[in-house]
Amino acid sequence: MDADSPNEREVRAARNQSLFRAVNEKIREMEEAFSSVTETFVIACECADRTCIRTLEIARDEYVAVRKEPRHFAVLTGHVYPEVEKVVRETESYVIVEKNDVAGEIAEQLAPGVET
Repeated sequence: MDADSPNEREVRAARNQSLFRAVNEKIREMEEAFSSVTETFVIACECADRTCIRTLEIARDEYVAVRKEPRHFAVLTGHVYPEVEKVVRETESYVIVEKNDVAGEIAEQLAPGVET
């Protein structure tokens, strides 16, 4: 497959976002210890940009809802890639996107089990 093909870009984007999802699950585990102090988590932006190192603050309940949908990712406003995902929910500081087509299938395959 050509490295510049749309499918290859979708696969790379889904793998990148799935990596950040896994990182955020580890962060969530650590932040659970502080959940009595705060009702929000600070997580890595789960966008498809491999160079993005920004973070966002998300309510615990919202984070759990996002994790229940293996095709969903929390990304900063402006970090949406409409060629491989669609916006399913917006807030003032971040959006929830859903991966489409091949990218969605990869995201499902790479989704960890979620504990609530």
